[in-house]
Amino acid sequence: MIEVVGMVYKSRTFLDFLRDQGECDRIVGNDPSEEILSDEQFLDLGDIYHDSNPTDHYLTRVYRCWNYCVESSSAEYVCLVNSDMAFSPGWLEALERRLDGRTLPVSRLVEPGFIKPGQHAIEIDLGRDPRSFPMASWHSLAADLSENESHPEGLFMPCVLHRETFLRVGGYPEGNVNGRSGDAILFEKMAATGFHHVTCFDSLVYHMQEGEMRHIE
Repeated sequence: MIEVVGMVYKSRTFLDFLRDQGECDRIVGNDPSEEILSDEQFLDLGDIYHDSNPTDHYLTRVYRCWNYCVESSSAEYVCLVNSDMAFSPGWLEALERRLDGRTLPVSRLVEPGFIKPGQHAIEIDLGRDPRSFPMASWHSLAADLSENESHPEGLFMPCVLHRETFLRVGGYPEGNVNGRSGDAILFEKMAATGFHHVTCFDSLVYHMQEGEMRHIE
């Protein structure tokens, strides 16, 4: 069983975008803003995380919330996703097909290039505003880009994490360490237990890059 968990913190627009796609089993509000808390549906169905040190650096608080998302799950596997992501048909099933007890599968990202795309990502600009995102065109593009293969390493989210192993290695560190991202450090710890990081070229996800940080009203 895989539980898909997304995170929001301040933008109702990105909350709606994530929720309306219907891919998340649970959405966690990370010390959510009043804008998020004004959403009655979120209050009824959402999960709220309150950080013990809300004045800490935002990355520290993000990684602590990701740890909470996994710790609070009852599923064997947890798939973590961001609120500025658009999913393509079959993206999760492609990740699930790679699970063999030793694989750490991630999706292949398509990004607008506001930030230089990382390993295995594709630079195609479909916009960064959820309100005007061309979902039908994205699904068509994703079908054209999909390849039934996987390649070593890559980026870090969406990722499917084996919950028990994640907890055993201590989850994400609380922020970047010595210039290395907390994601890279987690994957390195998982690799030490025998897990292999792979990017699934038939799991296409569009990533708007720094979505909620720009806080579209």
